[in-house]
Amino acid sequence: MKWQLSLLVAIFSMTAVGCQKDHKNAKQPPAPENVTVKSGAAKSTSSSGNAVAKASTKDAPVANVSSKSKVEVTGKKAPTVEARKRIDGVVAKVNGVIIDAGTFYAEVDRISRRNPRIPADRLARIESNILQRLIDRELVKQEIQKAKVSVTDVELEANFKEYKKRFQSEEQFQNYLKHGKVTVDTIKKRLRDKKSLEKLIETKGDLEITAKESKAFYEKNIKFYTEQAKVKASHILLKLPPKATPQQEKTVLTKIKKIQKQLRKKGSDFAAIASKLSEGPSKAKGGDLGYFTAKQMLKPFSDKAFSMKPGQTSGPVKTRFGYHIIRVFDSKPERKKSFDEVQEQIAKSLRNKKFFKERRRLLGDLKTNAKIVSNLPDPPKAQPRKNVHGGKPGNFNPHAGIPGAPDLSRRPAAPGAKRAPSNIRGRKILPSKGSAKPQGGAKILKRPGK
Repeated sequence: MKWQLSLLVAIFSMTAVGCQKDHKNAKQPPAPENVTVKSGAAKSTSSSGNAVAKASTKDAPVANVSSKSKVEVTGKKAPTVEARKRIDGVVAKVNGVIIDAGTFYAEVDRISRRNPRIPADRLARIESNILQRLIDRELVKQEIQKAKVSVTDVELEANFKEYKKRFQSEEQFQNYLKHGKVTVDTIKKRLRDKKSLEKLIETKGDLEITAKESKAFYEKNIKFYTEQAKVKASHILLKLPPKATPQQEKTVLTKIKKIQKQLRKKGSDFAAIASKLSEGPSKAKGGDLGYFTAKQMLKPFSDKAFSMKPGQTSGPVKTRFGYHIIRVFDSKPERKKSFDEVQEQIAKSLRNKKFFKERRRLLGDLKTNAKIVSNLPDPPKAQPRKNVHGGKPGNFNPHAGIPGAPDLSRRPAAPGAKRAPSNIRGRKILPSKGSAKPQGGAKILKRPGK
């Protein structure tokens, strides 16, 4: 018995020693990604940047560092371009006039607040563009003062009234002020600046558009001044489910035919019946759809409406939404607008185009003769976009990186060419007539009936 006990003790001792050796020889876990080493106490930071844990080198096998080193685990790859330090004081000078940091960074912050995750290299290019705009503005301002150009209050108010015509109502304009975070004063300032620039350009060039220029544009672009045929109609809609059964379709068709009988009665009110029984969005307006062109409606609906005369009411018309009854109230044939109708509109458009062309030319001349000093570093050059879609350069594969998805960047196989068998598990395949059973556990979906 004693020798058996001694044997058990010996075996237990050997096992304990072996476990200790295995523990000593065990591989240390690999260091996590994105580990940066800095001087100071060892520190590990989570990806959110909120949790920070201090540890010695024994507790943190993430890097071979001394006890005076600091390890930061950010969870993100360090950006290739660091955010640039902000400039204090003078950002640029234009002919001795200062563009200060306050003005410059107010514009930068206005953009970065809308998108706080702009990459550092892109933000640097945005900053460069903003500074260029401020320089352009200062150059124009100096030239306007030099030419002694001014805008009267009467001219400004006329421009402001014209500007407000863009809005359908005063309420819409007030909503723009509220949500666009602009004021009437800022709008008037922009209008004054633009009008001043227009006057400046007029002193150096010609913004007038002749009737001959407008006429030539009208004849060249006559298709844009052709009004398509229109119909004014109302409808009653009874909806069908997206995958309606024959029984459901029969039920809805029976209901719409009953409504049709109601409309045939003498003195029946289409709008009242539509308000009560229609299931479409126009129900609140008695089914009124206003004027519309053929392309604005589904084809079965348009085909029927445009084949009817004013005052006529259709039978049930089926679309993907359900069954409709249509009543036509008016129709307008296709017509070409006369030159007299659109001459003013064309002249404004051509004048605006000429304005921007002359503005670019003016700024080019001003920059050539100006002394401009910028303290803003040049932005990094934009890197060419990588081909992340697979296939040859220039080909686009929207399914790149999706397991089992087809590579649409490849050219289609020639007619009659054999396809390579698909052995991607879980890939769904629609079988063609006479096709062999797919390999590799691919799922087969039944092809829907025609």
